[in-house]
Amino acid sequence: MEKREGAATVLVPRMLRVEWPPQRPSRRQRAVVLVVVVLYAVGNIALYVAGERCTGPLGPAAGLVLNLVVDAGLWSMLRMPRFGAALALCGSLAQAVGDSLSPGLFAPVSQLTPTTVPMAVSVMVWMMFHLLPRREALAWTAAVAVPAVEPWHSGWTTLYAGLSAVVLPALLALYMRARSELLQSLRERAESAEREKYLLAERAKEAERQRLAAEMHDIVTHHVTEIVLHAGALQVSAPDDDVRDAARQIREAGGRTLDELRDLVRIVRGGSGGNGGGGGAGEDGGAAEGGGAGGGRGTGANAGAGGTGAPDPGAGLVRLARTAGAELHLAGDPGTVVPAVARAAYRVVQESLTNARKHAQGARVTVTVRYGAHAVEITVHNTAPSGPPPDAALAASGSGTGLAGLGHRVALLGGSLSADATAEGGFRVLARMPASVPVEPVP
Repeated sequence: MEKREGAATVLVPRMLRVEWPPQRPSRRQRAVVLVVVVLYAVGNIALYVAGERCTGPLGPAAGLVLNLVVDAGLWSMLRMPRFGAALALCGSLAQAVGDSLSPGLFAPVSQLTPTTVPMAVSVMVWMMFHLLPRREALAWTAAVAVPAVEPWHSGWTTLYAGLSAVVLPALLALYMRARSELLQSLRERAESAEREKYLLAERAKEAERQRLAAEMHDIVTHHVTEIVLHAGALQVSAPDDDVRDAARQIREAGGRTLDELRDLVRIVRGGSGGNGGGGGAGEDGGAAEGGGAGGGRGTGANAGAGGTGAPDPGAGLVRLARTAGAELHLAGDPGTVVPAVARAAYRVVQESLTNARKHAQGARVTVTVRYGAHAVEITVHNTAPSGPPPDAALAASGSGTGLAGLGHRVALLGGSLSADATAEGGFRVLARMPASVPVEPVP
């Protein structure tokens, strides 16, 4: 079993570790500490000149020399804080030992206000908590406080002086450090909340763009395509030249409108769909082999699963199939599905019929919708095209995102969608969705 090292076993070697390369303080830090060093040095010299002298064997200036050495240690705290902390500890030990073994060695015996540590030690303790890890600073402070309070003396004077010189600066530094960390944490939380707010706003914008693009493709493009197809049929069958010319103009204008809608959908989605070729009933602009009721090979941005203005599940499909000339088979109760699923089913049939009319003219189209207690299945199948070849301009007018968007719409509802060419040259779109979902999906 592995033996864990104690905190003291790890902390003590860290306190004694040599700092190299030394830290690089800023110019402002160096200027502030230099001013403090000069002020302490001037103050110590002034006290030496105006006050009493030391009476120990090291001479009258022993206390001044000790204080000046510790003052110089303030400067080393910036670059090597552990060295400065060790110097503060040595200064405290020197004065404590001197006061105990030889009173008057480093401080006058008759001094009015007793000092148990050099004056600069208080600032050095404060700096420890800003330059060293908290646990290490606490360890250094405890080491300095022991000789500062001189516990071997029975009076309260040294205890008060030591606590005032060491513990109070440590408490002040801890408070300032905790306050700084709290403010930093609050700033980070505010920045994080601002970033999250921005991301949520961007996500909402993107969802709205996807919803608008889906509605433009599913509704507007579908109706314009019907106009173009009817105009094309009128152009062929009308006996009057003026009527044929008007139908041609309507058809051409509708084709241009579909092109503009395709570009607009891509701009709104923020991407571009791929246009494919082929003779099948592929997804708008991405035709599958053999012609079919759905888009087989088109690519593009995903559409949303939402939408507004959902048609009546049953009546809407009947009107849609009748308009397209398709054979419709309904099984089950359309009222068992939630509105989101009803909209998705309607869009699947709508997109498949549109693609069949664009890419598989003359084909027989069959739509089968089965409403079950737990799921709804939609099958749109068309035979091989028997009419004239599809109009190239009309076939290329799609956005290239219809079936890709439908697949994403169905997937958001927990369903699946497949679109494949059949062996006889037709095309089949098969979608399956749950009858209900927990919540309406985000578009």
